[in-house]
Amino acid sequence: MSKQKFIFLCVTWSSGLVFSVGGIFQEEKLEQLKIGNLALPTSQQPGPLLGFGQNIVDKHDLQVFAYVDYLNGTLKSFTEVWPTLLYGIKDYLSLFIQLPIAAQSRQNNRITHGLQDLLVQFEYALYEKNKETATNQITVVANMTFPTSCIAKQLPSAYGGSPSFFFGLTASHMGQYWYPFAATGVIITTPHNHVKLGNQFLYEWGLSKNISYRADKWIFNWMLEMHGLYKQRTSVAGKINRNSGENEILFGPSLWFSTQNFIIQGGIAGSVYYKLFGNQKNKDKYYSAIDIGYKF
Repeated sequence: MSKQKFIFLCVTWSSGLVFSVGGIFQEEKLEQLKIGNLALPTSQQPGPLLGFGQNIVDKHDLQVFAYVDYLNGTLKSFTEVWPTLLYGIKDYLSLFIQLPIAAQSRQNNRITHGLQDLLVQFEYALYEKNKETATNQITVVANMTFPTSCIAKQLPSAYGGSPSFFFGLTASHMGQYWYPFAATGVIITTPHNHVKLGNQFLYEWGLSKNISYRADKWIFNWMLEMHGLYKQRTSVAGKINRNSGENEILFGPSLWFSTQNFIIQGGIAGSVYYKLFGNQKNKDKYYSAIDIGYKF
């Protein structure tokens, strides 16, 4: 399970492909051995904490999540709650909905809180190959945010208050003990009140290792993730704001635990590289998050 926030590496597998109705490259699903990362159904197997996508679950699976994060930086801090719904439309197509809530947003001694923009996302498994001890998968992710944010009305220059569009690609190998993955994507913003936030480019990878498991009971993993973000400068009334935009890389560990119905994942990532364009001082220091989910 992963959240919509933050590929320079893309791994493909080219043998044994079958082209089926609907345009998806996949084989008929095999009965996999219930060992390591495969000890539980697809929806309960490990996924990114920082990254996006990799939310393909079985048809009619329904999950709800509460994702809580905290960002600390120079002259700023953000605490957010992300109520999330994930539904398997098909075995290869999922619907993902989030309505983020800023519990507290502080920047330059100004404090705000309230609803942020609603996100509606679809993910499609373009390619999937199943073996007894592994699943290789490539997915396409697309979403749109709707301007429901009340914070945008308070700080329009920071939040935009207009729809945005996201397009991304993920690649992963869910092995019995190791789970490497990578992803890349772009957020395209639209103008509002003569303000257009800069487009954002994401690149990320991760590696997870099974610590212990019990077939049909639980999975326990550690994970390392890198999340990169390049944000273009904001334009106001057609003029570029030189004191905007950034280039950042976050890196850190997390732990994953899941059962047949329950998921909990938590971790922390430090800002190992951060460059603000122009004369800006609000640098990030670290990011922490916990994600709690339940499958109905």
